[in-house]
Amino acid sequence: MKMNSRERFLAALRGKKPDRTPLAYIAAMTNQELQRTTGCFMPDVHLDAEKLATLCGASHELFGFDGVTFILNYFNEPAALGCGMNWGGPQELPVYTSHPWRHVDEAVIPGDLLDRPPISTYLEAIRFAKKRYGDKVAVLGKVMGPLSMAQVMHGLENVMLGLIDDPDLIRQFLDICTDILIRCANAQFDEGIDALAIGEGGAGANMLSPQMYGDILLDFHRKMIAGIQGPTVMHTCGDITPRLESLRQIGLHCFNFDWAIAPRLMKEKSVGSFVIMGNVNTTDLLTGSPEVIKTQVIEDLEAGVDIISPGCAISPLCPSANIRAMSEAIHTWKDK
Repeated sequence: MKMNSRERFLAALRGKKPDRTPLAYIAAMTNQELQRTTGCFMPDVHLDAEKLATLCGASHELFGFDGVTFILNYFNEPAALGCGMNWGGPQELPVYTSHPWRHVDEAVIPGDLLDRPPISTYLEAIRFAKKRYGDKVAVLGKVMGPLSMAQVMHGLENVMLGLIDDPDLIRQFLDICTDILIRCANAQFDEGIDALAIGEGGAGANMLSPQMYGDILLDFHRKMIAGIQGPTVMHTCGDITPRLESLRQIGLHCFNFDWAIAPRLMKEKSVGSFVIMGNVNTTDLLTGSPEVIKTQVIEDLEAGVDIISPGCAISPLCPSANIRAMSEAIHTWKDK
């Protein structure tokens, strides 16, 4: 039976067999063609809900994505809590410029959290997306992971040294971040998203050992996912295969893995625990050819990857032909 994009994505997310493998993204995904075509340019879209919804939605209309994350900026929650921001431009995504939390007593959850831009902006963008796409496209949301947020708010070096020198202090920051992120996540489900991405790039393979993940971060991931009122897709950068046993313990629905992990190995390790989404190399999306991208997608399909996606955020400089190649490869594979 032929499915529409939303039905296709949700079937795959639930571990069922769709009419074809869906294409989706959870990390930032836009490029210059999408901005020119829609007339919606960064950085304006990060604080303009209708423009944000229009720009993100165009990835379905122009590039064939079945699941669309209607949030581009990764640092929405820190920005709402007073973190300094460089909002970037048409060719660059936003980056943070300050660390507002020096001490735990500064890490408070404001009563008007959901009314603060850019959180209020992305909630409104989700409302626009649901009105425009309804049941046709999977509307996805996004928040940071608790370690990634703590690294922004308290400082990357401070957090990483604190994990060794003062882990109780870092646990306090992580607990506050987790509560904030649960609140922001559930506000997005209240607006009708179909699934939520948790971007935990700060816990990448080069940042935490499997033991440190299990000792410190696992319980916060479990608490966060248990508190979120809908399905979750987590992304962590790098080869985290030594950590996969721990990931089975946190209640995850789907894991977005990057190019550093072989798709067959990821499929083998995840069966019976969560579905997988990935893992097209984002460097190749920027500098490679459509043929290279199609080869990677076919390798994913042959390995049984449930949802095809970029392995992480893509550069706004990515050529459109390389982005379209993902959808083209899926359709070619289906037609064989």
